[in-house]
Amino acid sequence: MCSLTGTCRNIVLENDEILRKRLVTIAGMIVSAVMVISMAEPLKATSIQEEQNKQEQLHEEIENAQQILEELDKLKEDTNTYIAEMDLKMEQLTSYIVELNTQIEAKVKEIKELNEELLSQQKDIDSQYDAMKKRIKFLYENGQTEYIDMIFNSGDMSELLNKAEYLSKITEYDRNMLDKLKKTKELIEYTKNTLENEKNSLSNLKDEAQKEQAEIEILVEAKAQLLLETEEKIESTQTDLETMEGQLAASIAIEQELQEQERLLKQWAASEEYSSLLTSGYNGEKFRWPLKGYYSISSGFVHRINPVTNQPENHSGIDIPAPAGTPISAAADGVVAWAYRSGSAGNWVGIDHGNGVMTVYMHMSGFNCEAGDVVKTGDTIGFVGSTGQSTGNHLHFSVRIDGVYVNPINFLG
Repeated sequence: MCSLTGTCRNIVLENDEILRKRLVTIAGMIVSAVMVISMAEPLKATSIQEEQNKQEQLHEEIENAQQILEELDKLKEDTNTYIAEMDLKMEQLTSYIVELNTQIEAKVKEIKELNEELLSQQKDIDSQYDAMKKRIKFLYENGQTEYIDMIFNSGDMSELLNKAEYLSKITEYDRNMLDKLKKTKELIEYTKNTLENEKNSLSNLKDEAQKEQAEIEILVEAKAQLLLETEEKIESTQTDLETMEGQLAASIAIEQELQEQERLLKQWAASEEYSSLLTSGYNGEKFRWPLKGYYSISSGFVHRINPVTNQPENHSGIDIPAPAGTPISAAADGVVAWAYRSGSAGNWVGIDHGNGVMTVYMHMSGFNCEAGDVVKTGDTIGFVGSTGQSTGNHLHFSVRIDGVYVNPINFLG
């Protein structure tokens, strides 16, 4: 385990700074990607080239989003690893603090025992000192008598010297015992002070470990929040990626439809019927309403959110709700340029009225015509349905002039 006096803390802070910088970098990438996504709204294209340009941009942004996801996944993995490492350090610190507590308790017990021993030793010193004082006092007060008695009561010179030496040894013994007791007390006090210092050092280490433990808890909590934010960004980026992939698929489908329509229009332009329309084409008269008896409009020629894809678009016509199977009438005389099933428009029909003017009918349940048929105003060309990208039975009616969608309201009587 790393030192509990700052090394762990430095490692934690360094790792935190690295993760923070990486998150800032990824966040910048996400902001850039979101800006481009918002700029690349899938509006209805009017040409194959527009769809191809859109696809190229979407491919680039999908690649960027995938790179962002990789960075976020790496950040999530690193954050999880970081949290696991900090959890391990917390376990080590906890074990270390428990060990310090055990050592502190042992020191406290030893100090208590030494205090009791000091009290006992002091009692011995006091007792020895009192006894010595009494003997000294006695010798001082009765010193002459003792020596006279020793002289007259001694059988010979040898006995006299032995008695004198005995008195001297008693005095020396008292002095030596007192010195020994004092030295013992000093040793006990020194040992006690040493234990007190050791206990204080252990307490300081414990305080530092608890402080570091608190700091790690704060950092782990911050990393848990970072992990939550990273997971949210991953989910958001995955949603953006799915949206862009959906836009790409829709754009490819639109491009394919436009290519098919272009092929059919070229085929139609080479036909005899088209040549005849050049001389007897649309003369500017108002178109007849295509659904007899149904005149409400649920969605006009506006910029809106597509109810199926939930993406912004320029609505290329008007939506007229009606029951399934309601007959759809040709809005004016013309020739059917195409009649086929499309992925987005469903069953749809385009009628060429000459002079670059066409009417378009989408989401039909079925056809009542085919390409090349000459139709008159009011002829039934199909029936109301909800095929293709549709949320209910209705007719999507459009008017195109030279390939560009215009507001059909301006042409309807």
